[in-house]
Parts: sequence; C-alpha cells; structure tokens
Amino acid sequence: MTDAPAIPAGERLGFSFLYFAPHLGPEHHRWFGRLAHHGYALAELPVVEATDAELDALRTAAEAEGLGTSAVGFAVAGANPISPDRNERRAAVEHLARLAEKTARLGGALLAGPIHSAYGLWTEEPPTEDERQRCIEVLQAAGERAKGYGVTLAVEPLNRFESYFLNTATDCDALVRAVDHPHVVAALDTHHAHIEEGDLVGAIQAHAGTLGHVQLSENHRGTPGRGQLAFPRVLEALDAIQYRGWLVVEAFSRQSPAFGSALRIWRELDDGPESVLAAGAKLTAPRG
Repeated sequence: MTDAPAIPAGERLGFSFLYFAPHLGPEHHRWFGRLAHHGYALAELPVVEATDAELDALRTAAEAEGLGTSAVGFAVAGANPISPDRNERRAAVEHLARLAEKTARLGGALLAGPIHSAYGLWTEEPPTEDERQRCIEVLQAAGERAKGYGVTLAVEPLNRFESYFLNTATDCDALVRAVDHPHVVAALDTHHAHIEEGDLVGAIQAHAGTLGHVQLSENHRGTPGRGQLAFPRVLEALDAIQYRGWLVVEAFSRQSPAFGSALRIWRELDDGPESVLAAGAKLTAPRG
C-alpha cells in the first residue's frame, strides 16, 4: 500500500448510499449527480439485497456522472463465517463470493463491511479461538473467490453493541494478517473506533500494514463535522501511514424509517441529504 501514488484526499472521497436505504431503487439514482456536484469521486453502494438488474442500473447511473463505485455488504445468519456448522461456513464462502460478484457487476473493486461474522447474532460470550480459526479459513476461501472477480474484501470491525466477534483495530489487523491473502484487507470505520479505541490515531497506526478502506463517520453517525470526531487528526494519521485508499463518508438517517430504526436512529441527525453531502465534502477540502 505504501507504494501507491499520493493522490489528494479530495480525489479519493466517497459517499455511502446507506444514508438513503439498504436497498436502492430508481428513486435514488438522482443522488449520483449530487455526489458529483459536491466533488465526490465514488459512490459506495449496498449490494446484499440488490438484483443483477438493479446493479446494472446503479452502475449506469454512477458512470453517467463519472463516479467510481465500491460496495458494502455483511455476513448473514445461515451463512455465518464463524459457525461450528461446516455446511454453514461453506454457505458463508458462497455468500461472500456472491457479494464479490455483485461488486464486480457494479464496476467496483472493493467490498467493505462486517463480513467476519453474521450481523445480529450473539452467543452472549466473548469470541473464542475456534471461532477465529473458522473465520480465517472462510475469509481465505472467500478472498480467493473474490480474486477471480478482481475484488478485494475489506473486513470491518464493529462496536461491542453490534458485534461480539471483532471490535478493535488491533484484532482486525491480526485477523487479516492471519488470513494472509492479497484480496483481504482491513477496514476502519471511525464511528466504531470512536467507541472501542482508547486512541483513534493509535488505532490507525495499528492498521499500518493491512488497512485498505476507511469510512469517515461521526460518533453519533449524523452530519460529519458536527460531533466529537477530530477528522483532521484522522486524515493526518492516515497520511502518516501512507494510506492511499478511499475515504468514504458514512452517515445514517431516517430516510428509510425501518432501516433507521434497525440502526437505533430515533431522531433526525441532519438537515437533509444536501447538508450531509456538503459537510462530508468539507472533511477533505484543503485548509488554508
């Protein structure tokens, strides 16, 4: 990663369409133009529920505005990478391979998200070494399948209220190193890191050799820049480790009320999509 050219942060800026909904339709296509207007270079698109026809339409809409694409997805119940059931782990490899295929159909080369364990499943115990070994084996197999599509898998730790299995940058770095596959990297979401890490800069440094994707998200998951995250320090720390990947603004809302409730978003956190897009674009704007 350190051999990549020093592309300005503003030219690596993306926006996550999870702000709008987990399942996108034609009514969301107009926002690609607004991303381009605000200076974004990438749209990060949810793909778990997307059909091939929907993926094709999303790709066409993004390309019409000159935007690149990446994908966001997650592991699911019945295809849990850390399950003791061998058949379920095989299903997990197939699920992640299908997400990689969807990413490629979008024209993207990276799928990010909590792909390490099924979202929303709990054992009510800390993670075990057996679970870790199962995850490593699944991600190795899934990474090889993703390689065939030209896609890299970015493993995202979540905070303790959303996952028991993988919470910290140090643990994610160790997991990715153990997987040891060129198409499996670490991801960092500043919202989760704000909760779990004692030192956000230190968390970034812990990822120095494995970090392949970054999501810029406020502590409250609302309008970036209106919370406790020190984004200038985050960007400085990323520069210090020569991170050259995407910087994706991730905010959540009640644009989709059911999805907002699922994420425990009980109130409006912003003044509408345009305000969030504008605020996100300012995060990487040159400072005079």
